[in-house]
Amino acid sequence: MGPAAATRRRKGSPGHAGTSMDIIDRGGSDESVAITTQTGPETPLLSDHEARDAAPDPYPITSSPSPSPSSSRPLLHRVVSSFAIPLTDQTGSASNILLGLFNLVIVGSVLGIVVPKDPTLPTPWYRTVSSIIGYTYFCAWSISFYPQIILNYSRKSTTGLSNDFGVLNVAGFACYATYTLCMYWSPSIQRQYRERYGDDAEITVQSNDVAFALHALLLCVVQVTQIWWYGGFDAQPLSLPVKLGVASLFVVCVVYASLVVEHVHGLEWLDYLYMLSFVKVVISLVKYMPQVVLNYNRKSTAGWNIWNIILDFTGGTLSVAQQIADSADLHDFSGITGNPAKFALGFVSMFFDVIFFLQHYVLYPDGEESGTGNGGDVGSIGEAAAEVTAEAPLLDAAGGTAGGVEPDLEQV
Repeated sequence: MGPAAATRRRKGSPGHAGTSMDIIDRGGSDESVAITTQTGPETPLLSDHEARDAAPDPYPITSSPSPSPSSSRPLLHRVVSSFAIPLTDQTGSASNILLGLFNLVIVGSVLGIVVPKDPTLPTPWYRTVSSIIGYTYFCAWSISFYPQIILNYSRKSTTGLSNDFGVLNVAGFACYATYTLCMYWSPSIQRQYRERYGDDAEITVQSNDVAFALHALLLCVVQVTQIWWYGGFDAQPLSLPVKLGVASLFVVCVVYASLVVEHVHGLEWLDYLYMLSFVKVVISLVKYMPQVVLNYNRKSTAGWNIWNIILDFTGGTLSVAQQIADSADLHDFSGITGNPAKFALGFVSMFFDVIFFLQHYVLYPDGEESGTGNGGDVGSIGEAAAEVTAEAPLLDAAGGTAGGVEPDLEQV
């Protein structure tokens, strides 16, 4: 409509519904356009601003009705959800930790009561207590591998997880799984063990040790596969020390095996297994360091699931407690003094767990490499900013500006 155009409005009868006719005269011509519209009761003419304010909101905000008791989640669903907290929670809040560990103790208690007890313990009631402690830390350690795998899958990324830590974990549990499998199932290894330590000597490796080692190795392989699948090795290549360490481990295993085959210095396959157990000890001492350094460099623990540490710390604490309590009940502390490496490794693991707790809850509670909190996805803010920047020229062409001036929605 040109600037010379004028509009005359013929209204219906006052107070009655009727029609109104807008007659638009075009300046500089004899033409006019009549627009007839249906109207309601006569209302006074409104200015542009008043009409805009009086227009109905095209995006009304409606409140959702309060859920009725019948629509609440079933009790069974809530119970199952509470037991799945270690697998689904990514915050590690105090309430979730208490509920998750409480449920873990329930599962360990049921298993400890149902399964057979250790008959060598002299105190009858303590046999049940020791069994409950043992199966509780067994569950804690077994479950501790799943939260990180689930987090990696949900984020479709392994950013925040140290690739060095993942690879060292695979190497360590490969040695441990080989050690437990051969100790438990190999007749020749069992014969060599009795020849060396006496006919009444019993190998302390149990079936649950074998199951745990194989289970841990499988899940560690899954984690490394996720790192490869989501491009983690491209974004964060393995460090030179880890590459050299893994290569050296492979060479040592091959050379030592050849020495055993040739019976050099009377070496047997039992000695080879002891060598693998020593390698596992060394890897356990150093595998956490790359993750600690990565969290420090990023000033964040995002992408590193805190439930890994919560469950590992719980398992380590209960394992050491069971060793001490069993020795006290037996009035024999040779189980600790005769196997100091296992006892020391429990404290080493808990030492690094405390460092991770400090990083997650004290040093970097909200910090993230890209500016989001610990619960967010690394890089999501940067990606969103890039999308906004790319769309800015489109907004400007549609009538807005990229300099902060809000575009006219009517024009768009």
